[in-house]
Amino acid sequence: MYKRTMRGVYIQKPLEFRLEISIECGVQGSPVPCALTVRNHGSESVLLSEMQLSLALGNLKKVKVKDEDAFQVLTSAPLDRASTVAPGGVATFSWDLVLEKNAPISDKAQTLYLLYGNSASAPLLGQLPLTVTMHPHYRAIFDTCETVFSFINKGESWKNGYTTVKYKAPDLRKFSLVDEISIGVRSVDGEELELAYDFKIKKLDATAHSLNFKKGKAEVIQSWKSSDYLFGGGFIRQEFLERSLEEAFAVVATGF
Repeated sequence: MYKRTMRGVYIQKPLEFRLEISIECGVQGSPVPCALTVRNHGSESVLLSEMQLSLALGNLKKVKVKDEDAFQVLTSAPLDRASTVAPGGVATFSWDLVLEKNAPISDKAQTLYLLYGNSASAPLLGQLPLTVTMHPHYRAIFDTCETVFSFINKGESWKNGYTTVKYKAPDLRKFSLVDEISIGVRSVDGEELELAYDFKIKKLDATAHSLNFKKGKAEVIQSWKSSDYLFGGGFIRQEFLERSLEEAFAVVATGF
């Protein structure tokens, strides 16, 4: 079976860097095996004193214009910076990077990058974008919102540790006062989950002479223990998901 990989090549004369990742995209909470090969095309030995292989969050607009502040380094491989590459020689490095469960997913504004090369300055390093998708447990929650509750997905993003989906409220009577719903999920202390619901709603504004609507907000925070939402083996308790989501939505549901 053909195994998909991602590759990047970066020339930093007289060195040639080749980075290979043995996956097509990353998943929150999963490993990303990295292999870096350094080849010296020069006639003298080169000391890799500033060798870098780092995971960084890249602001896509800033990356496009090569802004010096385009990257925020999150973690780096523990490399041997006393390594020397002889003329015509090759040095290899490996890094079993494991993405955190709350690692940033790729969205329209940002994505993770692997930066590599022999420099302490991020703009002078090779850049390999790493597409990251959400953890399967998070995906199960959001899929339930869409398939069971008929919410309309308006975009997925990541901010401040929360993997977030913004929804348009379904055209149902009980959600008639709800304009928009934003649901963020993050892992706390291992398997426990925290869900943050942000509702944009219409509020009745009654006076002696009129009845109008004005914009308002409502927020709900839930904490889910792993024993509540997971069976053994990491399988989702679908009934718990649906019941917990229903409890959160009841805060803004109408009775008419």
